[in-house]
Amino acid sequence: MPQLELRRTVQRPLPPHRRRYYPCMAAGNAPWRRLRAIAADQFGLFTTAQARHLGVTSAALHRGAQNGELWRAHHGVYAFTDTAADKHPYEDWAAQWLALRPEADIAARRADPDSVLSHETAAVIRELGTVVSVGMHLSAPHRVSVRSSTVHTYVRAIGQRGVDWDLVDGLPVSTAPRIIADLAQAGIDGSHLGTVIADAIAQHHVTREQVGNLLDPYADRYGARDGSELAIVFAEAAGRRLG
Repeated sequence: MPQLELRRTVQRPLPPHRRRYYPCMAAGNAPWRRLRAIAADQFGLFTTAQARHLGVTSAALHRGAQNGELWRAHHGVYAFTDTAADKHPYEDWAAQWLALRPEADIAARRADPDSVLSHETAAVIRELGTVVSVGMHLSAPHRVSVRSSTVHTYVRAIGQRGVDWDLVDGLPVSTAPRIIADLAQAGIDGSHLGTVIADAIAQHHVTREQVGNLLDPYADRYGARDGSELAIVFAEAAGRRLG
């Protein structure tokens, strides 16, 4: 009777290029652990560029999204699905802002922003007035090149932190005085601007005198004597009274 030859099965490890196709987002996986740390500090999001820097390929991100472990917040920006409960209140805008400079250090961008969320977007974030932000409004000292038609850009100086902009939920956002000046310059509907002005005064972000000074350059456009009178006109159009 012939003897059977027993062969031991050898488990060979997958080569690196194949291992990367499987996210393996367990706590012990160093690249994914690092990505989680990065995401925790930037709105729960990370960029494809940041993942690539850690050796995580676009194919791995795609596979993670297909498996339901990741989801795509914006082109080139991802989030972990198991952190959905901690979703940033303005995640879409945060993702778009991240995508502008996907390889940049978030702390450096917050300390010295290359762009700030402004106009209607800033008013919505700061809960001023009844304006609606159709898309994201962004101001920068240089022309910002974006593919999306929902991003509206303006070229102006960033200004000083605490005066023209400040951080709100980790995002650089225009201050109330800057919002009023920007919206007046953009020529939005006076009744909507009136609600922004009334709320900004009621919440003690600005005084009536400051608002008057901000609106002085636009008084002639609306046939008002000065900025103070124009503020009253806007507030009355909104059915509001200035405090």
